[in-house]
Amino acid sequence: MAVGSGTHRRWTGRLRFSLGIALVLVVVLAFLKGLAWYWAVICVCGASFGVVGRRRIMRAGVTRTPEEIVCRYVPWYEASAYLLNFALPLMGIAGIYAGYVPGNPVWLRFVGILLLLATLLMIYATFRMWHRCSLRFTPSTLTIRVADPKIRPGELTRDQVEAITPKWIANSVSGAKALQVEIAYRHGDSTTDAPETVMLGLQLTVEPINLYGALVAWHDGAGADPTQLLDRIEEILRGRSTAVAHT
Repeated sequence: MAVGSGTHRRWTGRLRFSLGIALVLVVVLAFLKGLAWYWAVICVCGASFGVVGRRRIMRAGVTRTPEEIVCRYVPWYEASAYLLNFALPLMGIAGIYAGYVPGNPVWLRFVGILLLLATLLMIYATFRMWHRCSLRFTPSTLTIRVADPKIRPGELTRDQVEAITPKWIANSVSGAKALQVEIAYRHGDSTTDAPETVMLGLQLTVEPINLYGALVAWHDGAGADPTQLLDRIEEILRGRSTAVAHT
């Protein structure tokens, strides 16, 4: 990963955080001076999205046993999940109420309804990823489960994994890019020349750069002691050790 781009993202994040906190303070002062509660709720929730940014993982969704390590999507470790499932409906409720207040535009109530409908979709997507998505490491295999039922990598050995590649993927709605990890694999009964691929990142509560480093460490650890290899992978996943590879 380029030093310049990393520094730019850090400064951008700090600026966004500072502006968000400043806006929250302004809204609180305005509320104390008489600003309607629904405007205060809408502004504070909107500022919260700016403070958190695209994604903020508070703790890695990693569990360890002597034989394996499992990564999962854990919504209560993701700040963005709180925003989408709590701040979004609060904005919806405030918007609906504001739409019925005399002097406010009627379209606010329809925007509020749309936000509540979007919340239902977010809750469904969150539950689906929490229930389905996982990545299991053993010293010799990976077992991958994703939300899309059409993509079923299942259990893979090192010989079946052909490439592990970090990629910056643009969001189809906002256009913002997020780091994800592409795994190219080939099952033993595959009849095609091209390998199949699966993209990991947003479906697991692990920093993508740490996920990439852990996958590379596993792939390169064929001759390593099994316990030491799992220890190394766990340290990388939890961000306690420097990743073995950089984008």
